Amino acid sequence: MTNNVSRISDLKILFVEDDGFLQKTISDYLRKRGMKVHTASNSMEAIELLSTEPVDLILTDIIMPGMDGIDLLRYVKKRMPDLPVIIITSSREIHYSIEALRANANDYILKPIPMEELATRIALTFMKAEAQKREKVQHFRMVEKVMEKDKGVEETFLRSIRSFINAIEARDRYTKGHSLRVSDLVTRMLKKLGINSDLAANIILASQLHDIGKMGVSDNILNKHSGLSNDEFHTMKTHPEVGYFILKPILSDEGLKGILHHHERWDGEGYPMNLSGNEIPLSARIINLADSYDAMVSDRNYRRSLNLEQAIYEIERCKGAQFDPHLVPAFVEVLRERPRREKEIPSIRAVEA
Repeated sequence: MTNNVSRISDLKILFVEDDGFLQKTISDYLRKRGMKVHTASNSMEAIELLSTEPVDLILTDIIMPGMDGIDLLRYVKKRMPDLPVIIITSSREIHYSIEALRANANDYILKPIPMEELATRIALTFMKAEAQKREKVQHFRMVEKVMEKDKGVEETFLRSIRSFINAIEARDRYTKGHSLRVSDLVTRMLKKLGINSDLAANIILASQLHDIGKMGVSDNILNKHSGLSNDEFHTMKTHPEVGYFILKPILSDEGLKGILHHHERWDGEGYPMNLSGNEIPLSARIINLADSYDAMVSDRNYRRSLNLEQAIYEIERCKGAQFDPHLVPAFVEVLRERPRREKEIPSIRAVEA
């Protein structure tokens, strides 16, 4: 871990960006942080530079003249699979994030992003990549196995990620505690289903981190006092994929699927991939129930929260459409068995999207 910390301050970064002003602004900031930054204005320049200059990490835009950032990502991962690549883009088109996911990007960041957060994301991505090489683990390996190999590095990752969740929820007092409440419901549901193995541990961890991708969503959208416009909702819908990228090196396969698919619907009308029925991973179906319930019983500026019976009515009404009809009865039992502490907890607002 000490070696990683000392290396972060002198990372060699290749930054590929065709916007000259943005290229200079970000490069200057990273250089002030001690990083050595090489720049390229397009993918061909980047490829030429890579042939002569070894780098620790690539930061690239998507939309550029000629060969775009996704093609550059594929090129790099084919020839240098261990070299971490972060996509940074202003495009809210979901198909770009899906293509980046398929091409094995290490992180996916939406512009604009605060400089300090960008530096943190770069550091975390590099640390994850170094941990993978050092321990020779494959993608999607269970958290417990990673921690057995290098517990200190893994705990640093998780503390950092949970701090991001706290930062997201601190943006608006109404969202505080949402992730913990969802995790509590998921834990009770897994116990009800008799799932208490390593699978359960990874689903619980995923439920705690399911909204990590919202760090890529602006405060104006997260804190909006009315319903979201089509464009704003489109932006919000990118958060499962962003979360998937962030957690990919350290969560198990089932945990990652829970992050990526927790807004899929049983009828196939969800996102990001329109999965339906049992195509949706079990972890995602359980997290979806808990996440939706917490949204229902939380106040919003534009509507009152539902009480327990009203929320149960909605969940049962939507079984077979939004929710797995086979899981709903057990989840309702969990809700009715749950300690009645509503009066002790102030109303909060959760973001459904």
